[in-house]
Amino acid sequence: MKRLAASCFGLGWLPGAPGTWGSLPPAIIFGLLCHLHAPSAATFAVMAALVFAGSVVCVKFAPATIAATGKNDPGEVVADELAGQALTFLVSLFLVSSATWAAALLGFVLFRMFDIFKPWPIHKLEKFPAGWGILADDLLAGVYAGAALLLCAKAGVIERMSGLLVPSDGSSLGVLPAVVLGVIQGATEFLPVSSSGHLVLFENLFNFDPETPQMLLFDLTLHVGTVAAIFIVFRKSIAALVANLLAWRKYGRSPVEVYKRSPSVHILVLAVLVTGVTGTLGLLLENYFSAARGRLAVIAIMWLISGTFLLITDLRKKARLGLRQFGVLAAIGIGLAQAVAILPGISRSGATICAAILIGLRRRWAVEFSFLIAIPAILGATAVESIKNFAEISSGGLPIGSAAAGAVAAALTGILALKLLMKTARAANLKYFAFYCYLLAGFVFVYLSK
Repeated sequence: MKRLAASCFGLGWLPGAPGTWGSLPPAIIFGLLCHLHAPSAATFAVMAALVFAGSVVCVKFAPATIAATGKNDPGEVVADELAGQALTFLVSLFLVSSATWAAALLGFVLFRMFDIFKPWPIHKLEKFPAGWGILADDLLAGVYAGAALLLCAKAGVIERMSGLLVPSDGSSLGVLPAVVLGVIQGATEFLPVSSSGHLVLFENLFNFDPETPQMLLFDLTLHVGTVAAIFIVFRKSIAALVANLLAWRKYGRSPVEVYKRSPSVHILVLAVLVTGVTGTLGLLLENYFSAARGRLAVIAIMWLISGTFLLITDLRKKARLGLRQFGVLAAIGIGLAQAVAILPGISRSGATICAAILIGLRRRWAVEFSFLIAIPAILGATAVESIKNFAEISSGGLPIGSAAAGAVAAALTGILALKLLMKTARAANLKYFAFYCYLLAGFVFVYLSK
């Protein structure tokens, strides 16, 4: 539990650069506070609370991680980055009255630079014992970054960045909102927390209308990015599947014989069946699914349902079936689960993985099968939306830079999210996503009560 707390509840275990993940929450929170025009006192209180919480956790729990790993500065400890990044915005608090997402982004980049390069005397502070050394260097990096952010504000850098990232006329999608929405799509498309629910929530926070031609076109570019992530992560499995399909003749002459003996043909048939069930049910209930899209109360209820099924799935410890034993009835069940996930707030990946594991499929195969069938599901939904809204999309006028930034952000974040989900699902740790769904539902109910 101490290591979990010091890692900011798993952020320090994410692949890539752990310190970057630890720095991200304060920057996002600061950006949201600026976007919502929160009072300076409220922003001060939130940032101060993050500095205090990160510092206490680091000092009290980092020694346990040091002892367990044998390293003086374990990468999984990121409570220090959380505290240091929050201190950056606390030092430059006078920016709040005029700050934008640009200030949050620039403060994040500056803190990462000082934390990585460690100018004098930051590197000397690392010699302090136990968790104090880990914490002290990041707090000083936060002070340096805060001072640099103040200088950038005086030089007009933040104002120019704001004009570049978020157009002042509000008529077009800026680069920064595109990246934020791309990150949200890339993470939540694969993590079992519902991408559609997150996009509706954040589009409300950004005051975007999801039905405008520009946003319809942008959503399609994000889906292209998430499909690219699947091909990158599962490239070996997909290549083996295609190679096996091309060699189908060696498994027999009759279709039934090939289906029984060829693993790739078996998977392909099941994937086609799942997609057919999902598509049929989706078309039959299209009006009901569309009516639920913009209703935050419905999305919150669906998050509660998603969290409950994730908890139930974690209780299923012994799933023994391989893909060879997975049959037509099981595929129909997964297809029905995937169709239900068209509702915002129900995760496609969560619904299909939970259904597969509860039916009896081994966790590893449940994850891989879920994302193999995601390719036709995502591409099919994208094609349907393109055909239905062709006239609107063709006149969308989406800036190329914003579209590219969003797609790349979705792809890169999707790669990390896929690897994280594969690790947590195999270790029966889906319950952490369940708790996150419950927190989101609670946030929405509080937001709607205002």
